[in-house]
Amino acid sequence: MRIQINHWYLVAHTLHPDNRDYDRKVIVTSLDRKSVFFDQKDGPDMPTIGAFMLSRASFRRLATECTPPTSEVTIPSP
Repeated sequence: MRIQINHWYLVAHTLHPDNRDYDRKVIVTSLDRKSVFFDQKDGPDMPTIGAFMLSRASFRRLATECTPPTSEVTIPSP
């Protein structure tokens, strides 16, 4: 997997491998030779919940590319 800055990824939660509800959507903010730096956000225009870092090998193992979350609220029709 090629890791790219400003792309969204779904990072698996290692303590709950059977429950995908605990996975986190993150956006990669920067890269260096051995590390990936990313922010956890609820949506593209939302504030950062936390800034984190993983090694490239760990990020490749735990992350999958995903679509960016939408900041729109969907109201179900009656």
